[in-house]
Amino acid sequence: MVRRGIYCAVTLLAVSGYVSNAQTPPEPYLHVPEDRQLAWHGLEYYAFVHFGHNTFTGEEWGRSQSPPDVFNPASLDTDQWAQSFANAGMRGMILTAKHHDGMTLWNSSTTTYKIANSAWAKNRTEQGLDSDVVRMAAESAKKYGIRFGIYLSPWDIHRDPAMPKPGLAGTIFDEPQIFGDASPGDYNELYSQQLTELLTMELSDGSQIDVFELWLDGASGSDTVQTFDWARYRDIIREHQPEAVMWGHQGVDARWVGNEDGYTLETNWHTINVTQDDARLGEQDLMVGARDGTYWTPAESDARIRDGWFWHEEEKPKAGDALMAMYLKTVGRSVALNLDVPPDKRGLIQDEDIASLIEFKELRESLLDKGILQPGANITASSVREGNSDAYGPQNLLDGRDDSYWTVNDDETTAWVEIDLGDVRPISGFIVQEHIGLGQRVGSYTIEAFVGSEYTTVVNGTSIGYKRIDVLSNTVSTSRIRLSITQSNAVPVLQGFQVLGPNDISKTSR
Repeated sequence: MVRRGIYCAVTLLAVSGYVSNAQTPPEPYLHVPEDRQLAWHGLEYYAFVHFGHNTFTGEEWGRSQSPPDVFNPASLDTDQWAQSFANAGMRGMILTAKHHDGMTLWNSSTTTYKIANSAWAKNRTEQGLDSDVVRMAAESAKKYGIRFGIYLSPWDIHRDPAMPKPGLAGTIFDEPQIFGDASPGDYNELYSQQLTELLTMELSDGSQIDVFELWLDGASGSDTVQTFDWARYRDIIREHQPEAVMWGHQGVDARWVGNEDGYTLETNWHTINVTQDDARLGEQDLMVGARDGTYWTPAESDARIRDGWFWHEEEKPKAGDALMAMYLKTVGRSVALNLDVPPDKRGLIQDEDIASLIEFKELRESLLDKGILQPGANITASSVREGNSDAYGPQNLLDGRDDSYWTVNDDETTAWVEIDLGDVRPISGFIVQEHIGLGQRVGSYTIEAFVGSEYTTVVNGTSIGYKRIDVLSNTVSTSRIRLSITQSNAVPVLQGFQVLGPNDISKTSR
């Protein structure tokens, strides 16, 4: 009797349409991002803040090993940093809590080589002011609604016996040299303690610091061999900041793009076949990634607004149009842009840097805010997954949501959508997004514009991934657009498509 009741209920649901293959979404394709990675993809563009010992010595790597008193910003204002970044449309900032020089910007218990031992810090303490730059920056980020990240250099010149430190001899800063497998002591223990201090830091309001990214730089200028305990570091990060993305040369959660110049190649896969523990990939492999790779490890581009990472008086910031070109070759190719904007000796972001960031923002808005497709536009598709237009129809491409998409049946790996604009309109570019929560699938696509009496191909693309921005060299006047997926390793699943009107980036065709 019970079995018969269950059978009848299922039968009735199937007949009424509540149980149907048409309601079945596509299966995830191979490896997909973790929730923390999905959130990170959505940030797209944020600031790198190189600030510390080198700001005052004119160095990049801090080989001089000057005492902490060298750190002496006259007008340090982390609120000015965060507000400037927020105003420029950046969604976070990553601070060099400890660069290669080894001087910590927070009051670490692991070393005497910290700004807490500087005259600047002692003077602030006497005035009842905070001198912990990491905490100050984290609180400013929270205040202005941007995310906060931490750079903690694994290589530590201060502890490296191969690096001379005559300026510290006979002082309290002349500490044991424990960096290196052959050195006495345990550098992995010291680094683990530093990680733990940072990730469990308490802000002045009693809340725990919230970290969106840990930047574990692999650079070294020494022959000293130090085997880093990456597994232990990962455990500490996962325990205390489970939503934080770990950046490394090739992971765990995000990889280097292979250069520091703000670009990647046309084809970019979010997956690779190696981990942080394997032999290092070369620059080309890092840029391209590996199609259908074993690990979801998307690329981040670390680039600079000036020539150096730290502030140097003789350098000038890149203009807004140069930053815009950088953006289109990173974010426009599904790669996050981590743009270094260093504070000066005062502890402030310079006005000219801010002006460049704002000019860059205006150029971005002049492009991205010119979308002409709205929900309800006349859009048709080659097919819809099992005919279920409500769940999988092409209108989902226009709703701006990250939980809806257009897709077709599992046996289809090519497909198209067509948009009727109603009348002839000038267009200058396109934005296409895969629904990467189900994986990266597409290997090639085209975009055509109806010109005269026929369709003309205006974009020939390869990978899509999180987001692809294609800007035409000249605007094209058209009444119809067709986006075609011409190759996909599994049923294509697209989240968004936008057509861009005229802007200041492209030229007008004549």
